[in-house]
Amino acid sequence: MKKDTTNILETKPIKIWEIREYKKGSLLENGIVLNETATFIYKLCNGSMSINKIVKMLVKNYKVDPKKAEADIIKCIKEFLVTDSIKLK
Repeated sequence: MKKDTTNILETKPIKIWEIREYKKGSLLENGIVLNETATFIYKLCNGSMSINKIVKMLVKNYKVDPKKAEADIIKCIKEFLVTDSIKLK
């Protein structure tokens, strides 16, 4: 049975912390270290873009499979939520 991810895909994440970018990743003000892909995702968490739109942008920019991108972004968003790095609207 497939999990229903429709609700989370329509939410619009809002980043809480400022981000500092370095050559090989980024650091959030709360101490969380992000790799290049997580940095790309986090920077798009501006409150006006749905997770579904972020998936489409990741697929376009990184040329990855849409289903894999969706699963990876949902996992990343959940991690951001657990670490209080974003909120959803």
